[in-house]
Amino acid sequence: MRGVVDPVPVHLMGATDRAGARRRYWRARRLARGRRGVVAVVGTLLSLLVFFALFGIFITQYVPLWMTDNESQFTSQAAGSFAQFKQGVDLQYTLNGPPTFGTSFTISSGGVPLFAQPTEGTLVFLPSTCPNGFYTSSTAPSPAALGQPVTPSYCVFENLTLSNGPPAQGVPTGIFFSQHVASGVLEMSLPNRYYTPQTFYFENDAVIQSQGGSQQLMLLPPPLNVTSAGGNTSVTASFLALYGNASTVIGQGSQQVYSHLRFAQTVTSRGVTAPNQGPLFNMTFEIGTQYPCAWQQYLRPMMAASGVPFWSNGSAAPHTSYFNWTISLTKLAAETIPVSASACYSASGTTTVLTLRLTNVNFATVFYAAAQLDLGIGGT
Repeated sequence: MRGVVDPVPVHLMGATDRAGARRRYWRARRLARGRRGVVAVVGTLLSLLVFFALFGIFITQYVPLWMTDNESQFTSQAAGSFAQFKQGVDLQYTLNGPPTFGTSFTISSGGVPLFAQPTEGTLVFLPSTCPNGFYTSSTAPSPAALGQPVTPSYCVFENLTLSNGPPAQGVPTGIFFSQHVASGVLEMSLPNRYYTPQTFYFENDAVIQSQGGSQQLMLLPPPLNVTSAGGNTSVTASFLALYGNASTVIGQGSQQVYSHLRFAQTVTSRGVTAPNQGPLFNMTFEIGTQYPCAWQQYLRPMMAASGVPFWSNGSAAPHTSYFNWTISLTKLAAETIPVSASACYSASGTTTVLTLRLTNVNFATVFYAAAQLDLGIGGT
């Protein structure tokens, strides 16, 4: 029949449907792969964000806490080493202990692996800090300067004088006794980055801890003691000289410090045992130090508990013990030991001279000794 379109063959219709189905299939696969790719990228980014957040918390919070604890332990170890060192030296000269005593000093803190290096301390021994030495009988500009350092402003020293020294043959009351020395210092600096920086200082048989110019502590005092009972005044003191080669150690791990006792003797001086009778004697204890506030923390309470009254340049009762302070070699009047923060430390490195004078003393015992210090294994 004309005008009638023949229908599409069945096999051609099936081919068209299959091609469209294939196109739809591959299109769907591409869309599925795209969705999976976006999900993978987003997941990776979220994982990185979580990682960096945790890493940042670790760096900013956990590492400082860890290092603070490490440096706190480092400070405690340094304090313990100085205590052990002082104990060993004191046993050497008071009890004739071992001629050589070694103390281990930890000179670095622990670290945080891969994130924080250990904090390294500096251990320094200076056998003498007194330029030009001391005045002698031929160089002293006046009798009062005899035995004083020529340049006291930069001198860490100790001076001990007894107007009536050890008994001499045929002289029951004894003779004048005076000793002076640039006492030598053992110092350890801890430049802590997270914990408070510290400095430990061994001078004149005492251990001082400093946290800055105005923060000073007498961690371990010297064996200086004054007591007054029953009208009799007794004094116990030490006179310790340290010498050897100037040394500095910086690094990690630990360092041995050896003290070799070279000589030790006990010096005694006696007045009378009954009050208001016979000759008594005077005693002067003088030091040059960079840490006057640490010393006054010990000296002031010690003298307050001694029972010896303070003499303020007024009238003095005969045969009665008095004491006073001075903070200068040129002043003989009584003064107050510096207590203000500005007087605790001098940034220029100058020292303060502290003098404790005692009058009408009945009995004194002085441990007089010298030790050589060596830093490192094999010190002799």
